Amino acid sequence: MKKSLLFLLVPTVFLTACGPDHIIADFPSPDGKYHVEVRKCPQRGSLTKSEKTQVSVLPAGASEPCNAFVAALAQFQSPTPDDQLEIQWVSETEVRAWHPGFETQQAPGAASYHQDSPIKVTYSPAR
Repeated sequence: MKKSLLFLLVPTVFLTACGPDHIIADFPSPDGKYHVEVRKCPQRGSLTKSEKTQVSVLPAGASEPCNAFVAALAQFQSPTPDDQLEIQWVSETEVRAWHPGFETQQAPGAASYHQDSPIKVTYSPAR
């Protein structure tokens, strides 16, 4: 029985390593120095084919692969469905993000920011 269990788990692990990793939207800042990249990513550690939406604020020309936080000045995960995610540049250095799954005026649980980031992200619905 142990051999058959191992045989079933190994293909599952390999299949979950493959999955979505593609940009679904990109929003340049008004001055073109930054952009918001919205990327569909495989959910880390999941034994099923689940996905998450990764939102990264980056310098122009930079990109951030799934499950990485190297080049991003700010990054957060957005709940699904993706078509309810709102991204708006309020100024050259401020981004407004909103999804009905967010708590008003609070960053999503999985939000990260570089300490010296010139970018401010606010989480609020459109006015």
